[in-house]
Amino acid sequence: MFDAIGFEIVKALIGPVVAVGLAWAVGNKLSSEWALRQRRRENSLASVAEFYRLYGEFFALWKLCNYAFRDADHETEDTTLWDLMRRAAALEANVEAILLRIATELTLTDADIRTLGLFRQGVQLLRQSIVKQRILGWNSSEHREYQAFKGLSVGTAALAARVGSGKPPTVDSAQRQLREITHNKWSKEWLATIARRDELPIQAELEASTVDDA
Repeated sequence: MFDAIGFEIVKALIGPVVAVGLAWAVGNKLSSEWALRQRRRENSLASVAEFYRLYGEFFALWKLCNYAFRDADHETEDTTLWDLMRRAAALEANVEAILLRIATELTLTDADIRTLGLFRQGVQLLRQSIVKQRILGWNSSEHREYQAFKGLSVGTAALAARVGSGKPPTVDSAQRQLREITHNKWSKEWLATIARRDELPIQAELEASTVDDA
């Protein structure tokens, strides 16, 4: 009789114990998935925020170069040139970091890679203008290259916003993507499809100097 009573007690306890165990397992899984989504969302926001900061830095530096090389009534001092170059180099380094993050966390289409490669090329033009102590020459909101750069910036920002949203590519795929993004062929395409040599001769000279730039 004791065994029968004990069996009934154990049977009565099994149901709640199993229910609690299942609830814990399901709750733990949901909590882990939520935490993972949260981390991915934070990665995406961090990438976009950093890209926006760099975009603003590019335009601030561009305006400073305009003043230094066109609007100033005196010759640009060496200290000013080195400061502009330092900021341009830091800007490019930070852009490279964003591109690396996108290449290693997203599976990119050929169109995505082209957008990133040409955006990188546009950013490099600013440093080249500092080396030659000449302005970029984007003197109108309708300037072909200025419009192209803005469009490429929007495309790059959209990709940065997707960081952390899906399964990352394999290491081999990420390496291939980064090699494609940073290939020198984009300087040639910039010249062939975006640059307008007849608009401002100085600009053509700046663009031509980036052909062998890494």
